[in-house]
Amino acid sequence: MFESIAEILDDFKVGIVPLTREKIRQHVAEYPEEFKNGARVEYLKECMEGMVEKALYLMADYEKLSKTDDVDTRLFVGDQLLGTVKTISKLQDEIYFRRHPANKQKQEITDDDIRRAKEYPFEELYEFKRGMALCPFHDDRQPSFSLHNNRATCFGACGKTWDTIAFVMEREGLSFIDAVKRLR
Repeated sequence: MFESIAEILDDFKVGIVPLTREKIRQHVAEYPEEFKNGARVEYLKECMEGMVEKALYLMADYEKLSKTDDVDTRLFVGDQLLGTVKTISKLQDEIYFRRHPANKQKQEITDDDIRRAKEYPFEELYEFKRGMALCPFHDDRQPSFSLHNNRATCFGACGKTWDTIAFVMEREGLSFIDAVKRLR
């Protein structure tokens, strides 16, 4: 009658994004061609709202559990929270960065352009010495900007991680599309 926690986790591990994409296809099929992308985005936003609400509840539960000795439950809730945040991130990517056939005339970059931009050598954008540098986004006196696997992380005041696209967007004040074009 009730699903076990293991079955729920298995469903979650399979991935909510492929299931969401299938639901999007079913939902969008009901609309005329010119409205399909808008309907897709609206559906994704509704899904994301639900996931954000779930994340807020999980954060509250995690905070309560952090004051107890129940490590197993805290780890379980932490894993659920991490998975929920990853799903929110994937939904955001679907909403803002995915290119759609209905939007071809406006499409200025391809998925291949994005892949190549992410692979652009970070060292050609910023100077690192043995994988470390001063962070360009805050007053840094000791190197806190670390490069690993073509991604830079500030372990100082920023506490953020950038791929090459995000770095160019923030450093040069460009939009996503303009940053990808810049990295061609």
